[in-house]
Amino acid sequence: MTSPPRRSLADRFRGVQRPSVIAAVLLFALGSALLALGSYERFGIEVPQAVRFIPLVLVCTGVVLRRTWPGMTLALGLIGFGAEIAIGFSLAVVFVFTDNLYAYARYGSRRGLRIMVPAAVAAVLATGVYIAAEDGRAAAVLSMLAIAALVLVSPIFSAIIVRQAHERAALETERAEQTARLADVRRREAVLRERTLMARELHDTVANYLSAIALQSTALQARKDLDAETVRTSVAAIRSSSVEGLAELRRIIGLLRAADSGAGEELASFRLDQVPELVERMRKVGLDVDFAVEGTARALPGEVELTAYRVVQEALTNVLKYGSDASVAIRYEDEWIVVEVENAVRPGTGDMPSGGAGLVGMTERVRILGGEVRAGPEGRRWRVRAEIPTGGLESPEPQSPGTSRFPKRSPQR
Repeated sequence: MTSPPRRSLADRFRGVQRPSVIAAVLLFALGSALLALGSYERFGIEVPQAVRFIPLVLVCTGVVLRRTWPGMTLALGLIGFGAEIAIGFSLAVVFVFTDNLYAYARYGSRRGLRIMVPAAVAAVLATGVYIAAEDGRAAAVLSMLAIAALVLVSPIFSAIIVRQAHERAALETERAEQTARLADVRRREAVLRERTLMARELHDTVANYLSAIALQSTALQARKDLDAETVRTSVAAIRSSSVEGLAELRRIIGLLRAADSGAGEELASFRLDQVPELVERMRKVGLDVDFAVEGTARALPGEVELTAYRVVQEALTNVLKYGSDASVAIRYEDEWIVVEVENAVRPGTGDMPSGGAGLVGMTERVRILGGEVRAGPEGRRWRVRAEIPTGGLESPEPQSPGTSRFPKRSPQR
C-alpha cells in the first residue's frame, strides 16, 4: 500500500475541522476551571500556578490537530503528559491526553501504531514495577496497573477497534462499487451481444432478398429490348422477393417484441431441408445454381442447421452481387457438416455496395459452434467452405489454426 503524499503545514491547518476546535476550546475551559479550583495532585517540582496551564494548552492543541496532523497530536500529548508527571497530575490533562492517544491510533500511520501498542503496554508494566518498588502492597500495584491501563492502553485499543470497523466498511463499499461496475459492464456486454445478433440476423435475412431485388431491377433498367413476358417474369420475381423479405422482417420484429421469445424459436426458423427452397429462389432471379447433398442426411441441433443455412444464404447473396454459375454442396460427415459454395467471378461488379458484414457474421456464427470458415479465390472461381461440428453449442471444440482441416486461403472479400 502506498503512503499518502506529504501535506504542507498550511494544508494541515486549513484542514482543521470546526468540531475539533470547539471540542478543544470546551476542554480547555473545563480544565482551566478545575485547575483554578485547585483540582490537581501536588508532587514533584513545585511550580507557579500559571505554569500548570501549559500542559493543558499542549494537550488541547493536540485535539485541534487530531485529524489533520495526528503525529503532532501525539507529540504534544506526550510532552504535556510528561510535564504532568514532573509537576503533579491534573484530571483535565489526563483526560484530554487519552483523546490524544485515541486520535493517533485512529488516524495515524500504521507503522507508528505498531510501535505505539507495545510502548503503551511497556509503560503500564513499568508503572506497576515502580509502584511495587515504592509501596510493595499488592493492592496498590493492582490499582495503579488498572489506572495506567485505563489511561494508556484503553484508548489505543478502542481506536484500533473503530479503525478496523471503518476499514471494513470502506472495503465493503469498494466491493459494492466494483460489483456495480461489473454488473454495468456485463449489462453493456449483453446489450452489445444482442445488437450484434440483431444486426447479423437482419443482414442475413434481408440482404438476400434485397440483393435479388436489386439484381432484377438493375437488369430491367439496363435492358431496353426485353419482351413483355420477360418483363412480367422479372417483375414477378421482384414482387416475390419483396413479399418474402417483408415476411421475414415481420418475423424478426415479432421475435424482438415478444417478451418470452427465446433463442430456440429463432434457431428452429431455418433448417437444412429449406436449402433447396433457397436455391430455387436464386434460380428464379436468374442465377444458375447446382445443388448436391453428400452423405446420409440426419437430424442435427437447431443451431447447427441454422448456421449451415446462413452460410449458404450469405454465399449465394454474394454470388448475386459479384459472381455467376454457382454450385452448392452439403456433405454430412461423422462429426462435422461441411458446406461449400463455389462460383465464377463476374467482371465489372465493383459498383455493388457492400460493407463486408456478411462474411464477418458468417464467420462469427461458425466459430461460436467451434467450426471454421475459409473464403477466397481458387483459380478463376471464388470458394466459401465452412466446417461445422455437429455437436452444437453443448460441446464445441474450437480448432487452432494449426489443426485446420483445410489449407489457408486468401483473405475474405
